[in-house]
This record gives sequence, C-alpha cells and structure tokens, in this order.
Amino acid sequence: MPKRRKSAIGDVRDAGNDITDGSGLDERTGKVAAGGAGGVAGAAGGAALGSIAGPIGTVIGAIAGAAGGWWAGKNVAEKAAGFDTDEDYFRSRFESTNTGRKNFTYDRARPLYQLGYLASQNPDYSGRSFEDVEPELRRGWTNDLSREYGSWDEVRDFAADAFTRGEERIITRSEEELAVGKRPVEAGEVQLRKTVETEHRTERVPTRREEVTVERRPVDDARLAADVEIGEERISVPVTEEEVIVDKRPVVKEEIIVKKHAVEDTQTVEADLRKERVDVDDRQKTTRGRKSADADDTRPRR
Repeated sequence: MPKRRKSAIGDVRDAGNDITDGSGLDERTGKVAAGGAGGVAGAAGGAALGSIAGPIGTVIGAIAGAAGGWWAGKNVAEKAAGFDTDEDYFRSRFESTNTGRKNFTYDRARPLYQLGYLASQNPDYSGRSFEDVEPELRRGWTNDLSREYGSWDEVRDFAADAFTRGEERIITRSEEELAVGKRPVEAGEVQLRKTVETEHRTERVPTRREEVTVERRPVDDARLAADVEIGEERISVPVTEEEVIVDKRPVVKEEIIVKKHAVEDTQTVEADLRKERVDVDDRQKTTRGRKSADADDTRPRR
C-alpha cells in the first residue's frame, strides 16, 4: 500500500520514485501521469494547489495540466505572492485599456494578469517572448475557463501585459530637490510718538501811542482882551497808546501719514542635496566593459 504524505500542491502518494498528486501530476517533473490527461487533470491539479487561493488556483491548475513542468511545482505558489506588489499598476492598466467589455471588471481580469505575471517568473520561459510561450498557455485554457472569462483570444492581452511587466526589473533613482518657501515673520516695527517741546520766540510788534505837544501863540486882537477875566482853569487832554496782547492758540500745521508697502528683495539660500546614483555592472558575455548610469544620464528608462 503506497504511503501518503502532504506536499505544497496537495495529497501526494509516495511509492518509491513515483511522487504524484491526486490529479496525476508528477511533483518533480510536472508531467501528467497516466491517471489524468489534458485540461481535466489540470483542473484537478489546480484544485489541489491549496496554497494559492481564489480563481488563480484553478487557472494555474489548468495550465499545469497542459504544460506541466514548473507550473506543477511548489515554486509557482511562492511566485504568486509577488503579484501583490504590482496590484496598483495592473488595476490602472486595466482601467485605461479595457474599453470593449463594459461588464468585465478588474476582479475578473485579475487572474488573467496573475497568469501572465507568473508566466514571466517561469524559469523555463526566461529569455522568451510572450508569443513563444503563448501556445503552452493556450493549451491550458480550458472550456470552463473560456465560459468564465472568455476565449483565449479575448483575454490574451491581459496576460501579455502582465508577462511584459513581470519581465521588467525596476530600480528607482531618487534625488533631493530644494523646496524653497516663504512665510511672513515679524521683522520689527516702526513707532510714531508725539511729544511737546517749548521754544522761546521773540518778535518785534509795531505799536502806536498818542503824545501831547504844547504850543504858545501871542494874541494881539484887542477885542479879545476886553472880555478877559482873570481866574484859574484846568484842561485835561487824554492820550492813548496801543498795548501788545500776547495770547497762544493751537494751530494744525501738518499731518503725518504712515503707510506700508512691499519691497522686492533677493536672498540667497544654500543647502546640501543628496541624490542616488545607479551603477550598471554589465557582465554579459557578449559585451565588454562597465557601463555607468549616473544622475546626468538622460537616456529613457522603462
């Protein structure tokens, strides 16, 4: 009676060198054993991939049934987790490219992107284009998958996009930029204070006054002398003069207006900025030398 043990893809029967899962997939080679064939065995294998939850598990099972190899091994489950890091990219890509199928949501397209991404991680596909590996993926696209998502020709572009994205290896280069801002701060104040001071002034003012002069004239008229009486008499002649009157009164002489206005000025600021440098060490056998891509490299990057 063969012994049974658990593997990453489900129940495995260990009978000497015969290690297969319940679907008839050889765990080491990924080849379909005699117990199952084609899409039927692949679908069962997908159900056995318990470590990969959701629709993608069924899709991988179908591909594993048709292509075997890496698809039926344990590494496919490990690589599937890497898809999450590019989730935002694929969602944005779907929204910008999916214009023909209005009822086809990203949640339904997600396993198709996952399939293409996982295909790019398959070491057997390294250095090959999507068109080269597409026949193997097409063979695993079962009738059940076609009914769920559409025919392969209808969905292949999602997988192709993800395959191309998965082949890319991206490293970002960052640098600091000087961000100069301005804010108003108190720079002092201007005060106006009014005080009182005393100033001694001297002015010359012209004045008028009356004076009395006495003039004596001889009288030789005989008629006047006949009526003269000798006696005492007093005459009073009042005299006047101008008196200077000094008075003080406040008079407004001027007004002082205080205004503020902006004055443009220039200040110099200095700062030490950091930037990343990317050195490319090209060790391909077909090339010689070392290439350097530094901050001044203006070549377009993907």
